[in-house]
Amino acid sequence: MDNLVSSQLMRATIARFEAERQEALAVVELFLNASVGVGDHPNVINELQSAVIKMASAEEALESLSRNFLTTSKEQNAPDSEDE
Repeated sequence: MDNLVSSQLMRATIARFEAERQEALAVVELFLNASVGVGDHPNVINELQSAVIKMASAEEALESLSRNFLTTSKEQNAPDSEDE
């Protein structure tokens, strides 16, 4: 049961970061591709910056989860390509 709970928690965490990334990406695309929303936001650059930072943070978190918790034992035991 512990493994099931861990798996569910990991899936939920990944889903949250993926949703944050998608939300930020949608905001960036909206500002860049639809001039309708720009008039309502006088600080477009600040809004874009905030969305890009949020997107990068979510992507970094997903990469960290993948690197530290989703690797297989075969990948963990493989020699680094830099050593060759």
